[in-house]
This record gives sequence, C-alpha cells and structure tokens, in this order.
Amino acid sequence: MSEEGKLNYPGQILREARKKKRRRYRKLSSELGIPEKYLEALEEDNFSILAGPTYVRGYLRAYSKKLELDPELVLKAYDKYLKDQKKEEKKSKKKEREVKRKGHFSLLYKITVILILAITVFIFLSNDEAEIENNKESNSASKMEIEISKGSSLDATFESETLKEQTLREDIEILRENSTTLMEEESIVRKEKNEDINAIRMNFSGDCWIEIMDKKTVLEYKLAKAGTSIYLKGEGPFKVIIGHSKRAELFYNDTQISLASTTNVQTNVSCLVLPKGRCDEFALSN
Repeated sequence: MSEEGKLNYPGQILREARKKKRRRYRKLSSELGIPEKYLEALEEDNFSILAGPTYVRGYLRAYSKKLELDPELVLKAYDKYLKDQKKEEKKSKKKEREVKRKGHFSLLYKITVILILAITVFIFLSNDEAEIENNKESNSASKMEIEISKGSSLDATFESETLKEQTLREDIEILRENSTTLMEEESIVRKEKNEDINAIRMNFSGDCWIEIMDKKTVLEYKLAKAGTSIYLKGEGPFKVIIGHSKRAELFYNDTQISLASTTNVQTNVSCLVLPKGRCDEFALSN
C-alpha cells in the first residue's frame, strides 16, 4: 500500500491527533477501557488483531471522541481502508489465478511435446519399414546373388536395423510412461487441494448479526434473518462471531458445534475459531 494512500486511513488521523494533544497510551487505555495494544493497532491500521469490523468501528468511535475528533470522519477513513483492502485482495487473487494458469499451460505444453515426439518417431519407424519392404521387392532378383556371396554382411546389416527399431520402440514407450506420470501428478495435486477445503453451515431461528473470516478476508458480514441458512467453503481456519448466539446452529464439516462454551453471558455474543475453539479476546469469566 502506498504512503499516500495511508494518509487517508484512520491510523494516521488518530496518531497525529494524539501526538498533538501529547496523550500517552497508558492513560488513554485506562480512560477508555481499551487495551494499549488495541490503541496501537488502531493507529497502525492493524485491524486484523481485533475481533472484526463491528468492534473496530466501536473502538474507532470511542477513540475519536476521546481525541476530540469527528467520529464520522474517522469511520469514513476506515471504510476507505476496507475498500482498498478488497482491491488489493482481488489483485492478489488475480495474480494467483495467472500463476496457476501458467502452470497448467506448462504441463499441457510438456505433454503435447511428448506426444509430438512419439508420433514423429512412430512415423519414422513406419516409413523406414515401408522403404525396406519396397527395396526388397524391387531388387529381389539382383540381390539374390549378392546375398549368396555376401551373406555375412547382410546379416550384420539386418541385425543393426533390428537393434535400431527396438531402441526406437523403447523410446516411444518411455515417452508414453512420462506423459502418464505427468497426468497422474496433476490429478494428485488437484486432489490434495480439494482435501484442504472445509465447510461451514449455519441455520437461524431468529435474527442475529454474524461475521465469518478466514486468514485472508471477511467471508460473510450481515444481519441473518430468521428461518434462513448460509453455507460457506474455504481453507480455514475460520473466526466466527455470532450475536444472539442462542438463535443460531453452527455446523463445521457436517458436525454440529456447541456455542454455549464460547458465548459471553453478559453480551450474548459468541466468538470462536474453527477448528481450535474460542477466541482469546473473548476469554471472559461468565
């Protein structure tokens, strides 16, 4: 991300306001009830260590008011940050797809070259055999006497041709085996990639806010309506935040996950990391 772009993000705005007022993290943390490391993260635009956009907005609003800033201005800067992050993720995914496409093209190119070589060798052998037969038929009478007088020389020539043909046939077989091996390796790579895919399914008996993230991006962030369901797939791990968690059912790879142990009874908000367990920042006494 360019330095020019970062100037329009909330971190720069908050940091300059705090330095201007000569405020320290420790005092601000005590007054706001927000850990110092979270205040530092807000000024560094390092929002990944926070629970999610819902909590980031709450922290930004409280921090802005404490520094006598317009909260809406800071939140608008945060929206710009999220928008730019999505653009960067799209560019990254596009580059990954191009790399994969080039890899597949390279494999296809290798297989094509091998097949062309095999066909060329086969045609060469066929033409060579046809030429030998034609020469035998057209010169059979004249060669009869030569074969009688120079039998040993013809035998040596025949053995040489036979050895050459056998060697070429063995080369064709090796090329075919290499082609099969490349195809099998590609199949194994695809299978291994599919084995890393995990699934999340949620059913809702009442309205509740949800947010689902993987290690790269936010997969889902919305107010889920009663009677609806969602189904997501990804590599994981996943961080799942559920408001009014008693209204939701959670399944991970078709196994139902209990939300009771990960729910804060004071806020009725559940936060857990799949497949590990509850979120560290939600380790509060119930």
